[in-house]
Amino acid sequence: MSVTRRHFALTLAAAPALRAQFSPIRRYLDPSTEVEVLALSDPSYPSYLTHPYNRAVSSRANFLVYATAAAQGLRILRLDIKGGATRLLTSSAALEPKSLALSPDDRTLFFADGDRLLALPTSGGKPRELFKASSPHCFRQGLSLSEDGSSIALIDNNRLELIPTSSSVRTAHRTLADLDSSASHPALSRSGLIFFRDARHSLHLVSTTNPAPPQRLPLDGHIGPALWNPDGRSILYLRLNRSPGIPNSLFEYSLDSSKESLVGKTSQFVSFHRNFDSSVFVGASGSKAQPYILLMLRITRRELALCEHNSSDPTSVSPVFSPNAQRIFFQSDRLGKPAIFSLAVDKLVEKNESEDPPDRKS
Repeated sequence: MSVTRRHFALTLAAAPALRAQFSPIRRYLDPSTEVEVLALSDPSYPSYLTHPYNRAVSSRANFLVYATAAAQGLRILRLDIKGGATRLLTSSAALEPKSLALSPDDRTLFFADGDRLLALPTSGGKPRELFKASSPHCFRQGLSLSEDGSSIALIDNNRLELIPTSSSVRTAHRTLADLDSSASHPALSRSGLIFFRDARHSLHLVSTTNPAPPQRLPLDGHIGPALWNPDGRSILYLRLNRSPGIPNSLFEYSLDSSKESLVGKTSQFVSFHRNFDSSVFVGASGSKAQPYILLMLRITRRELALCEHNSSDPTSVSPVFSPNAQRIFFQSDRLGKPAIFSLAVDKLVEKNESEDPPDRKS
């Protein structure tokens, strides 16, 4: 039976404080599409997903790690999506809530606490320090974990740094390039390349193996969110249009041909994510009249509305696929404070079998 939005909001608002083994998960039917949506976090406290170029969902989408604020300070929680059990991993008043990055084997969580970059077992335990930054501001500019989990790229004191993550690696971090003070949000690719942004939203490229000055990519217009393609040889990005009636469009820039191509015009996407082979995209619409989470098929360039996000800031919704492409996660303040939501797309999107790690206790 469908529930009204008012009843849903009152039910969630009455939820008690998060604690071990308490399930914050609530289910509701989206009023526009009647798709079942899960509210994963307690809306009494602000909760945040990490940046889209990192991962906070396990390989099989059976658990999620996220940051939340409470009276005692900021916390990192691990949520069992199927059973609903919640476990406190760590807490700190100086935690950077969007710095979380889950390792490829799901066993380690990397995050920033004050001026320190830490590694924490997701099964519980003590964190170990990987890097001490010049100031906490370093981590507000974003950090990016490599696809194999061996290193983290970040910008500290106007320098692009590469930090090894293994406890067995004794080599110090490497400075890859000196950057302008406006540089932010480095993103690592599997091909050993990093792109970052400047104050004008332009994208610049740096190699981790061949030291050279950053190269500005020849992309015109206002460039919105950007992600690496799976092969690490092309970049997907939104070109945002300021003129009324002109849609925001998704493009791909090939590093091999130095050419861009149109992937598709969108229903005013302001953020997006791709599945494992970039055949399907999920986006958040910035339209006030149609504040939807949508799927777009690359082959047909057609969109399908999944649910409403109803966020006061559509750019913060940042929907992402789980690694196996069977669920979508997004953030919205539709209930007053930022909270995390999810819905299944297993009947619409092919499963990524290659993302399943070897059997083990999760």
